[in-house]
Amino acid sequence: MFGSQLVLTANELNREHYMEQSIITRSVEDAEDSFVDAKERMLDVNHWNRYCNQQGVFFSLTDSHSRLVSRRAHKGDHIKINAPEMAESCVVIDAIEYDDYPDLDMETFTMRLHPCAHNDEEDEEGPCNGVLASLIIERKHKNVFAVFSYRNSAGEPVNATQGCFGLADEEWNSMLKRFVV
Repeated sequence: MFGSQLVLTANELNREHYMEQSIITRSVEDAEDSFVDAKERMLDVNHWNRYCNQQGVFFSLTDSHSRLVSRRAHKGDHIKINAPEMAESCVVIDAIEYDDYPDLDMETFTMRLHPCAHNDEEDEEGPCNGVLASLIIERKHKNVFAVFSYRNSAGEPVNATQGCFGLADEEWNSMLKRFVV
């Protein structure tokens, strides 16, 4: 496998932040295998710290009742993110979707997220209210992509330093790269 690229943009019209890492494999079969591996890495939330460059980052997968679980992610689960120098963050998995487009030789696997309060004292109204994100693994022919995008549904700017998703954009980008390689 070879070829990696970084795309990091902010669309000013809808205030969407978009990060992408990709690889080009030698064959479609290799890309299909890489897609499955990347998808499994994405679902294995409790081990996401393996893909971070930053030391001391921890991810915990909990069910909707805040009980720690040792399994692959499911719709409705919460992901708690602890990173040095950032407040603990929590996101809810709104959906996990697989789509196959055989006529286009393409398939996608998407995890849709939104920030949430992770204890009863937290105010749901804040800089992360209305922020939506998607983690996507996509295979198109011999290319495999990992994408993280987020936006505010109200059209307001979103800044990673607000802690909506627990990590800076650079750290999310590092994880994307390791999801696909």
